[in-house]
Amino acid sequence: MEKLLIDVSEHNGVIDWETAKKHIDGAIIRCGYGMDIVSQDDKQWGRNVAECERLGIPFGVYLYSYATNTDRAKSEAQHVLRLIKGRKLAYPVYFDIEEPGTESAAVANAKAFGDIIEAAGYWCGVYYNTDWHNRVIKGQLDRFVRWGAAYGANDGQQHTSHKPNFGEDIWQYSSKGSVPGVSGNVDVNACYRDYPKEISGSTPTPEPPKPATPTHKHKVGEHVVFSTCYASSTDSISKAIQASKMARNHGVITKIQSGAKNPYLLDNGLCWVNDGDIRGAYQAEQYYTVKAGDTLSGIAAKYGTNYQHLAQLNGIADPNKIYTGQKIRVK
Repeated sequence: MEKLLIDVSEHNGVIDWETAKKHIDGAIIRCGYGMDIVSQDDKQWGRNVAECERLGIPFGVYLYSYATNTDRAKSEAQHVLRLIKGRKLAYPVYFDIEEPGTESAAVANAKAFGDIIEAAGYWCGVYYNTDWHNRVIKGQLDRFVRWGAAYGANDGQQHTSHKPNFGEDIWQYSSKGSVPGVSGNVDVNACYRDYPKEISGSTPTPEPPKPATPTHKHKVGEHVVFSTCYASSTDSISKAIQASKMARNHGVITKIQSGAKNPYLLDNGLCWVNDGDIRGAYQAEQYYTVKAGDTLSGIAAKYGTNYQHLAQLNGIADPNKIYTGQKIRVK
C-alpha cells in the first residue's frame, strides 16, 4: 500500500507535527549537511525528531552530502551516527547526492558512507534524481535501497509517467506539496515499501552462542572440532583441514556423512579445528529467495549481518547484481 511521506529540514521552519500527523504516514528528516561539524547540524533536527518520537510518527533521516572524497564521506557518516545515536528509525538513513562538483567522487563516497552506516546496524539508502542516475550513478549503487526524485512539468502533481524508474522504493514527486501543519511548500513522496515493518524486525539482538558440552575430556594439545565453521574461522589459531583427514588422524568423526547431517562437515568437505574444547552450536543452512526491489544489504540487515558476508557466503562477485527468484544463503 502506497504511503505518503514528507521530507523536511530547517528550511520548512517550525512544523506543527500534531496537525501534520493526520495527513502523512511518515517523514524523512534532514539531520544535517556535510562533515561532522556541530554547526552543520540541521537547526530544526532536534525539535523535528523529538516531535516525531513523541507523536509516534515513523521517520528516517537524510544527510545532504558535500563530500568531494571518501574521507569527507566517512566524516559525513559519523555526522549522522552522532545525531541518531539512541534513536529508533523506521526508515533508512539516506545519503543525499546532488551537490554540483561532487559527481566524480559520488559513487565511491556513497559506498564509503554506506559501509559505515550499515556496520552500525542501520539500513542505508541513496537519494538522487533521474539526471544523476543517467549521468553519474549509472546503476553502480544498486546494492542500496533508492529514493528517487523526478518531477512533472508543473512540479506538483504525481503522475506515473514521471517516475524515475531506477529501482526506487520512495519517489519524491514534487517539491511543491501542501500538507497542513507545514508552512509553504514541502517535498512530498510516495513510498511503496513497508519499511517500518521490515526494519522493526530486521535486526534482533543475537544471543551469544552457548558452548556445547564436551563428550569427553580432551588431552592437552588434542585437535577437536568447532561445530560451526563461521564461529571459529575468525580465530587466529584455527585452520581448515579435510574432514576425512580429521577423522583418521584425530578420531573425532567416526563416520563421514554429507551436508547438514554432520555438524562437523562444512563446505567443500572442510572442517575447522583448533587446540581446545568444542564450542559453538550447529546451525542448519538457511536461504532467502530474492524478491523484486530487494538489495543484498537489505537482505543482510534482515538477518543481522552485512552484505559483505552474504557476498562471500554465496560467491557473489558484484553485490549490486542479484536477481528476483535467486536463492541467497543467509546462514
